[in-house]
Amino acid sequence: MGDDLARLEEWFGQILRGLSPAERRRATLKLGQALRKSNLARIRDNVQPDGSAMEPKKARLDKRGRLRVAAGGKMFQGLRYAKHWRIDAAEDGVEILPIGKVATHTASIHHFGETVTVGRLRNGGRIRAKLPERRMLGFSEADIQTALSIAADLLEPDA
Repeated sequence: MGDDLARLEEWFGQILRGLSPAERRRATLKLGQALRKSNLARIRDNVQPDGSAMEPKKARLDKRGRLRVAAGGKMFQGLRYAKHWRIDAAEDGVEILPIGKVATHTASIHHFGETVTVGRLRNGGRIRAKLPERRMLGFSEADIQTALSIAADLLEPDA
């Protein structure tokens, strides 16, 4: 798939070089909006870009060991909305980034599977947990097809 992305980038780059800077920025913005939409749909459905399901949440227990929150359920309640993701479109590329410290922190620790502090002991010690890697942003086969259709629209805008 990495080779396919390299070929897509080269081909899309050749198309963009034939456009004016303003048209290139509009094209990259359109591509960014389509990619953000598909990525947010995957985040909402708790599916990774390769199509596999994200590892579900674990059950949370209270201090006495009773069930507080059941296992499973939808994750990333706030990160599923477009208002939490920014599109930086330039004439040479596009980036999709979380907005704000909380969204950035939450997205990065889950995307890369980092170790985080989840609580404190009575003596002030930290309770740390290693979160599973849950890939949020990425390219799926449908995203590649979307990029190809956007490129085709650039070549034949009236079709």
